[in-house]
Amino acid sequence: MKDIPSGASEYFIDWARNLLGHEIFVERERHGDEGVVFKIDTEKGNYFLKIKVGSNFSKERGRLNLLKNKLPVPVVVGYTEKDGTGAMLLTAIEGRNLAVLCKEWPAERVITKFAEVLHIFHATNTHGLLFDSAVQGGVLVHGDACLPNFIFNDEVFSGYIDLADCRIANPEVDLSAAVWSIQYNLGPGHGSAFLKEYGYRDTSEESAKILRLQYEEYQREHGFL
Repeated sequence: MKDIPSGASEYFIDWARNLLGHEIFVERERHGDEGVVFKIDTEKGNYFLKIKVGSNFSKERGRLNLLKNKLPVPVVVGYTEKDGTGAMLLTAIEGRNLAVLCKEWPAERVITKFAEVLHIFHATNTHGLLFDSAVQGGVLVHGDACLPNFIFNDEVFSGYIDLADCRIANPEVDLSAAVWSIQYNLGPGHGSAFLKEYGYRDTSEESAKILRLQYEEYQREHGFL
């Protein structure tokens, strides 16, 4: 990931302030591979500002606009770019992600909640959802079904985030990421427990290992490992 140019964050924060039209309180978020992210709080609502070099966020904007009437996802408030750096302002999905909640909830609750909301995503009616390509007989997949991308407010599900890779594909796309993320956060053995809770056809440790390695290979191919 390329570094954000000097002064770019301040430029885009000012843009967001003008777009929102009222006083804002800004805090930088810890985030993975999605560039720089700021949480913006206002008296009228909360938002996230995502900034990334070399990205116009067209994929993510398109996915969010497709899904906004089907699933709880952020709403795109605005987009701009300057000198090869893009910025997108989104409404906030309130709550905490499952990776954070792993430190508070028992593993069984994390696994149950995760399997439940991933099932809901995969069961989404895909009629009218047009993607560049789609696997015949596939389901709507998140594309990066890791724990940080699923938000809960207490035990009530709030929504899905980071949907740039959402598409119609084999559900194993998400199950491989889910198993990897579950075992990264909860430890070995929990991947097979997740597969059992989800209702996957093979819940053995070997099956969990194969899926985990699939995700690691995907990460290596895209330069994340």
